[in-house]
Amino acid sequence: MRPDGVAERARKFFGPDGLGLQLVSNEAGRLRFEDARGFVELDIRADANNQSRVTFQYEGFEREVHEFRRKLAKQAAEETRSPE
Repeated sequence: MRPDGVAERARKFFGPDGLGLQLVSNEAGRLRFEDARGFVELDIRADANNQSRVTFQYEGFEREVHEFRRKLAKQAAEETRSPE
């Protein structure tokens, strides 16, 4: 999955239409979402073959980050199997 696809999915999952977190930073492949309970930060970098390497930092959202990672892995696997 390309970095822009990861960022789009992160905004939908963690943002106002998902978990309701505020997007407080969106620059150079780094997204940061916050609310009173904590934060989630993603550092998204392009890797080989139009894939992405995503590093997470978070506080207060461990379960949600793990859920997002599972969904992302599943979507990436489906894209890999689908002919383009």
